[in-house]
Amino acid sequence: MFAILKIGGSVLCNKDIPYSIKWDNLERVAREIREAMDYYLNKGEELKLVLIHGGGSFGHPVAKRYIKNGRFENMDSGFWEIQKVMRRFNTLLIDVLHEYGIPGVSIQPSSFVAFRGERIHFDTYVIEGMLKRRLVPVIHGDIVISNEEDYKIFSGDHALPYLSKKLKPDISLHASDVDGVLDPKGRVIKSINSENIEEVINYLKPSKKNDVTGGMYLKVMEAYRLGVKVLIFNGNKRGNIYRGLIGDYTIGTSIN
Repeated sequence: MFAILKIGGSVLCNKDIPYSIKWDNLERVAREIREAMDYYLNKGEELKLVLIHGGGSFGHPVAKRYIKNGRFENMDSGFWEIQKVMRRFNTLLIDVLHEYGIPGVSIQPSSFVAFRGERIHFDTYVIEGMLKRRLVPVIHGDIVISNEEDYKIFSGDHALPYLSKKLKPDISLHASDVDGVLDPKGRVIKSINSENIEEVINYLKPSKKNDVTGGMYLKVMEAYRLGVKVLIFNGNKRGNIYRGLIGDYTIGTSIN
């Protein structure tokens, strides 16, 4: 089994408190990943996994300080400041993974990912090599160069559909802080496809939290635009990470 799992920053952090970690959630996520790995081992199979995490309370508040009138400024110091906090967050997460015997290794997008217009340049050769060696690449949201002189946030919401299209996993999962994509009455939309996509995007709204990456709208549109199947579900609910990794598509919204 090959899975790509994106864990929203809001699952791992309190976005209202800079540099905060929800340690109970982080421990639970690692434990459920370990349980899913053991589930496949008991069947004589292996779970190959790529993990992606967002900026949470680390990247978002720092990036926001350097955005003026919709553009990044003072990036002679800002680029490193954003890199630094995301490295810190990434290291904390990977340390916990290793406590559960999960061989996580860091992937820093700002070192090699770039935007060319709206297209992403992202060489996956190293990630594929890590997977062959039974390592778990852990990719994080980051600041990257864009076009000739600009900068852009490379979000986990960009990484999940892009890597899903390129690497073709068996399952692509997005652990968010809501039960799925919700309609105006707060009900979970079980499936988003060509028949209802226009209706859905009309009432999707940006996150009210300190999010510089586009909220649920970006999650849905990036997956739909690239034509990959992604399951969006609530990663705060105990057992959902495990259920998603073993192929339970009943726990959220499926984008086809």
